Amino acid sequence: MKFPQPLLLLCALLAASGSAVAKDGEEKFILLQERRVSILVPDGYVYSSGRDDNGTLMAKIADPKAKNELQVSFQADPESRLGAESQQMAFLAQACRQYAEGSVEHSYDFKPLAPHAGTGTYCTFTDASLVGRPPPKGEFLHVTTGIKAWPGCNLVFTLLSNDTASKEYQTLLRLVKDSFEERPPAAPAKS
Repeated sequence: MKFPQPLLLLCALLAASGSAVAKDGEEKFILLQERRVSILVPDGYVYSSGRDDNGTLMAKIADPKAKNELQVSFQADPESRLGAESQQMAFLAQACRQYAEGSVEHSYDFKPLAPHAGTGTYCTFTDASLVGRPPPKGEFLHVTTGIKAWPGCNLVFTLLSNDTASKEYQTLLRLVKDSFEERPPAAPAKS
């Protein structure tokens, strides 16, 4: 799929921010205001994070062969504007209109994310212009996009892939469900 300009800027920003290959399910922490979000990066996957010009915190995780790429942006949401499934579907319908119009599906097939904590919704689109041929470098046959929300925060994710049944795709989708969770700050050591 060809991606809108903001998504391309996100990719460039994350590439420029430096990346690291995770070893043994390395846990990364990012700070969103005063919140500490934990990300468990699978062994061998490449992780990078950064902020855009507006201060939005973003992270990217790619599988070892760079065939699947997960991009996530974090947002404070103290009013829980995207906490309910209906709010999430309305947001995705607006944000993903371009994907739906150029897809094989020509519609939204919303699925519950069923995260470990919080709520979530996602949908997957297949680029109609790439069906039956290998995607050019930098393009992907499928885009899965969705929201994961928990009290006071949400993340919007995009998972780019050429095969939604692959182990790597499933690993990254499961990562959104089971990781990217708020962790309380570590308790100070007692003297």
